[in-house]
Amino acid sequence: MTFVGRDQELRCLAAEFERARAGLPRLVVVEGPAGIGKTTLVQRFLETCGTGNVLFTDGDEGEALLPYGTLTRLFGGLPAQIEAPATAEPPDPLAVGAALLPELSERQASEPLCLVVDDVHWADAPTLRALTFCLRRLRVDRVMAVLMLREAATLPGPEGLRRLIAADTTHRLRLRGLREPEVAALVGGRVSQRAVARLVAHTEGVPLHLRALLEEVPLEALDDLAQPLPAPRSYTMLVLAKVARCAPPVRELVGAVSVLGMSCPLHLAARVSGVAEPLQALEQAVREGVLLERSSSRGPVAAFAHPLIRAAVYRDLGPAQRSALHARAALVAEGEQARLRHRIEAVAGPSPELAAELAELGRAQVRLGAFGGAAEHLKAAAELSGDPAPLAAEAVEALLLDGRVDEAAGLTASLPEAAHPAVRGYALGHLAMVRGQVEEARAQLITAWEQAGPPESGLAARAAQQLAMLCLVKAEGGQAARWAERARDSPGYRLSIDYNRFTQLTGLAVSGEIDAALAATADLPPPASATIADLDALLGRGLLRTCSDDLAGGLADLSGVVAACGERSVPFRMLATAMLGQVEYRSGRWDDAALHTETAASVADDADQRWLSPICHGLAALVPASRGDWPLAESHVRAAVAGADSVAALAHGCSAAAHLAAARGDHAATVTALEPLRAVEVHDIVYEPGVVQWLDLFIDALVGLGELDRAETCLVAVERLAGRRGRRSALATAARCRGGLHAARHENALADTAFTTALAHASSTGPGAGAGLPFDEARLRLAYGRFLRRLGRRRQAQSHLELALGLFTKLGAAPYVGRCERELSACGLPRAGSGASPLLRLTPQEQAVARLVATGMTNRQVARELVLSVKTIEYHLGNAYAKLGVSSRVALATKLMH
Repeated sequence: MTFVGRDQELRCLAAEFERARAGLPRLVVVEGPAGIGKTTLVQRFLETCGTGNVLFTDGDEGEALLPYGTLTRLFGGLPAQIEAPATAEPPDPLAVGAALLPELSERQASEPLCLVVDDVHWADAPTLRALTFCLRRLRVDRVMAVLMLREAATLPGPEGLRRLIAADTTHRLRLRGLREPEVAALVGGRVSQRAVARLVAHTEGVPLHLRALLEEVPLEALDDLAQPLPAPRSYTMLVLAKVARCAPPVRELVGAVSVLGMSCPLHLAARVSGVAEPLQALEQAVREGVLLERSSSRGPVAAFAHPLIRAAVYRDLGPAQRSALHARAALVAEGEQARLRHRIEAVAGPSPELAAELAELGRAQVRLGAFGGAAEHLKAAAELSGDPAPLAAEAVEALLLDGRVDEAAGLTASLPEAAHPAVRGYALGHLAMVRGQVEEARAQLITAWEQAGPPESGLAARAAQQLAMLCLVKAEGGQAARWAERARDSPGYRLSIDYNRFTQLTGLAVSGEIDAALAATADLPPPASATIADLDALLGRGLLRTCSDDLAGGLADLSGVVAACGERSVPFRMLATAMLGQVEYRSGRWDDAALHTETAASVADDADQRWLSPICHGLAALVPASRGDWPLAESHVRAAVAGADSVAALAHGCSAAAHLAAARGDHAATVTALEPLRAVEVHDIVYEPGVVQWLDLFIDALVGLGELDRAETCLVAVERLAGRRGRRSALATAARCRGGLHAARHENALADTAFTTALAHASSTGPGAGAGLPFDEARLRLAYGRFLRRLGRRRQAQSHLELALGLFTKLGAAPYVGRCERELSACGLPRAGSGASPLLRLTPQEQAVARLVATGMTNRQVARELVLSVKTIEYHLGNAYAKLGVSSRVALATKLMH
């Protein structure tokens, strides 16, 4: 058949490809119902675009549960750097996505790459999550990705992929049916215009139906108004007519292939169908246009040319025949997953034995942290069980821990009203928790806890665990610790293995019991040798150490947990990554902090974790705000503030907004950002020192606005609590604020004493002078230097200001560097080696790349570290060379060294 129409769509694809050729990575989504011509359009474009650098594959309904089946066919295997997992579970999609970046960089080296995935709606979930992670991190790559699917709005894939498809930068092509001029061209003028109009009206211009009709209906019949055209079901009837012309062994073979999937090795189809001469049967099926023959290293493969053909054949099989074929397929299928799928399809009704087997397998996977596989097995067990609700609730939990919130919501909605109250309460409560609906979650989880009897002891433990986390985000630390203890003491606690110890320890910490909590974690093993349960406690201890000024200990715990938690749940990995970013920010490792908090925020959005997303975005805003990257900081602040439905989320959102306003020097905006926190009447999280930094920003802004009495009232409370806790960082911060307040009142002697006291406290927060909290020390020295300059003590002022400048420069804190420079200029004294760091001429992305390159890392290593493509690293490095006036890596390292 001649290719007709689609001129505008071809021009759009060509234009997007030219943008990709110029180094602007593009994503094109081609949507439309089955048979509308998506594949034909893209193949036509590939024939004319002038590149042979194409990766093309399609989703296979039969492999939808095979992890990385689609990705393996697209790339010829998983990336080389992905190690085989220790268990039978597939590798983490985020790790696979990151490993794809260097592979894409290699493939675009000589010419732009066109990456095409057809039938995305049938691709396996790990493939889609890995591709989403990868595509979102392309910056200046010569890559055009084309995704073909039926309807983006109903795509069952990950939430992150749906957001990527809906992004403004994605070009979406929605294919409609062919119009009359195009259909006339298709039939070559051999029928009247009336016949063309009749064809379009009957088929809605769907090319697949048009071609089927034109193959089967005589052209003269199209003009015969007395002879009705086939109905829209004609395609199925035409397929079945082709099958009916085949000999009985051929029909048996075709039916077996439809049971095995879109394609299968011929020898498997022969064993399932019982056909003795499969090659002869395949030959006739190909001749009739029912099957295609493909070759592989393992012999001939039988395949359907289009999913509609397979669907027509499969649905025409009677229930008994389908069940018998699936039962045979279960005996010969390759892989445990495939055999289980066929066993499930072979069952005609409830099967308690198979349900029990699947449930036990799912629970074993939960204990190993393999939540994706566990969810599938628990869902299947629920469908086969006589009482599906309890198993469905377990499946909901596994889906939520795997980050598949929409699927969990759909399964929860299907729970019968008559289900046990504990079962419904737990499923609804856990779902509401993840969605950030705190009060709804509390009501449902309390119901689950109170209504659970001995048979539901596992749900009781789970409900208590979720109530502990819920209390924590509501800033009820003591209650959180008590609920965590109840979960641990419940008979079913062995089934509840996620972040219970973290919740208990953090609850103690935010309610002022940090020393007792630390004492309970003294005997934990190092992260590398920790069990899954130990990692839970190590995550808690890492946060405790961070809040209690032991930044080195916090870094050791949290970096170890992040490295070892690949088999934990999505929320656990997000918490660990975000907490690591927090301690890195406080200890001055801002490049690492930016990477980890950005990753946590991105994963939170992708997995629709609304309860954690504001916290992750709030932490991710701190580095760009302090470095003056206003657009990035603003985007994180917006996300943090918009989703702040709990006290913990509100605290991080307000803190992020205040850090941004303070970096800009806007005192009024700082106070406005923090006023919501002043209205919170709970202590935990909000006022506990070392948890969320905001009170010093509030006091500084009040002083800057001249509201000295309000500042005094707030500061007295801060000083009182800092004295009770005895932590040096809190004492240093309170003393700095006191110095600023005295200075504003012109109480110079008192101000000098307060600043000196602050320096004494700061010098003991780390192994060296201020080594633990460099940003805090730099702000202290800037404030003291400004005070001394205004007293006329210029040389002392210059000394503190230059120390502050050095610290700010190392951090890349451009707004604060500018303030130091202005104060030093106002001192009017000569300066040795004056001038800001060359890094400040670079954007934050260029700084991150330059710093890593200067350590001797290759572009590929830098790309892996920053989770970006090599092409993006080359782009930023080239910009850094130009701005710094260097042309080699050695010259770059020398420039940064000096």
